[in-house]
Amino acid sequence: MLLNADWQVSAATPLTALFSVLHIENMHAGVKTTPRISAVSAILRARQDALRDMAVLCLLPVHLGLQRDTFSLQGTIRLSAEVYAYLTQRLQQHFQEDFMVHPAPEQRLWWIAPLRQLDVQCPWPQDCLYQQAFQWQPQGVHASLVRQWMNEIQMLLHQLSSENTLPTWPAQLNSLWFASVPELPQWQHQSRMICGVGDVFDGLCACQLPAAKQLSMAEVFAQSHTPAMMVVDRADQVDWNMLSHAWQKGRLTQLEIVLPIAERSVRISCKKSYRWQFWRKAYTLESLFAHLEASLPTSKLPEAI
Repeated sequence: MLLNADWQVSAATPLTALFSVLHIENMHAGVKTTPRISAVSAILRARQDALRDMAVLCLLPVHLGLQRDTFSLQGTIRLSAEVYAYLTQRLQQHFQEDFMVHPAPEQRLWWIAPLRQLDVQCPWPQDCLYQQAFQWQPQGVHASLVRQWMNEIQMLLHQLSSENTLPTWPAQLNSLWFASVPELPQWQHQSRMICGVGDVFDGLCACQLPAAKQLSMAEVFAQSHTPAMMVVDRADQVDWNMLSHAWQKGRLTQLEIVLPIAERSVRISCKKSYRWQFWRKAYTLESLFAHLEASLPTSKLPEAI
């Protein structure tokens, strides 16, 4: 079924593409446009009830690819519980006169509450992967202050790495990344149901998205005349056999699957009419890989470092 579909590479990450679709539907419903937000940070914001009324930033452990005249963000880093607790303590000590450091339950980031009101906008890491990082510096009246904190953090990490006090200290950790956390979007009712399972779907529910429903795939198919979107964290959370059976039985007229590939997305689009277009030649795996590779330059991707 999928080898008979159309495959295309999108320059947007899956979460950015998802929020774009939801935002466009709100615009069509007559809702006033809102500033562009990071999907991940909005979901995190919604899940942190205790910090919802505070002006906060996120702080994430990252690896920067350093060159002579520039640097690029290579990705975020998962820390061991031991390293996370140790860094939390050192950050609280070093920056006690600048901001409060709040640990996060998932230990993938810290919540930072500055001791004074800041006018600063910091991009989310997913928007900056593999690109020249100078163009993604903090912006706003207090941008220089945040850059000063980043420089102090890099020196602190260099010192801690040299001390090598923890056996689980990650060799790739060489910086921490500040990211802004926007206000939650004002959703309106969508033209389709949104169902799913996992952290992203839980975040959408916490964002109070009206169309988000706790429905199984079988319950969605039972409402066959209503368009639906399913959001999952992993491919094994989808009942592919049920999906294939519904397609073969003609219960689906159109299907689109979006898969994450690094900082891009692969969109797989199927239409019911394809089942009867016998002249359509299905992809082989070799021809599919060649097609996807050829589509990369046309996706207007940022240059990798």
